[in-house]
Amino acid sequence: MKKTAVLLYESFCNFEFSVLLEILAINKKPVVFFAKEILPIISEEGLKVIPDIKIEDLDISEFDSLILTGAADIRKAIEDEEILSFIKKFDERDYIIGAISIAPILLLKAGILSEKSFMAGVNKEELYEEGFSEKDLTLMIDWNESIKNPVPNGYIKDGNIITSVSYEFVRWGIEVAKKLGLNVNPLSFGIKE
Repeated sequence: MKKTAVLLYESFCNFEFSVLLEILAINKKPVVFFAKEILPIISEEGLKVIPDIKIEDLDISEFDSLILTGAADIRKAIEDEEILSFIKKFDERDYIIGAISIAPILLLKAGILSEKSFMAGVNKEELYEEGFSEKDLTLMIDWNESIKNPVPNGYIKDGNIITSVSYEFVRWGIEVAKKLGLNVNPLSFGIKE
């Protein structure tokens, strides 16, 4: 069975991928946590995690998916060209990419979301201030839009990419797992289908 890669960065949000990690564990799907360095990383909630492997040592051919969670401050990762080029490799192989909360902005910055619909837990105005254009954000549902007009499924799936906002982490996690072909019982996580 191919593995799932999970990119960790400082102040990553643990709860946003908790349901997905549980489903992966139930299905005995191997998960590899990776980061820039093999040093303790502190989550937004204060959980201390040591990555399994450095980004430069990860053999992408062993994987079929990439998971990106939100963070209290994701700026350092968004500005890191090594991280962005590595993320692109997953998309080039059409691997499944799940990104939640602010993490879809990593995909946007990497150039992966052009002409794709996506959600992100940030408002467009903030992204305009960071240099993104209206064209970059045309197909984006931002935080305010997702609150005013919730997306019926709780996530957006466009090709190999599944995005959502933080409060839809359960539905997002279930959908990523389904896209991976895993057995999922939504009722186990309070979702009736």
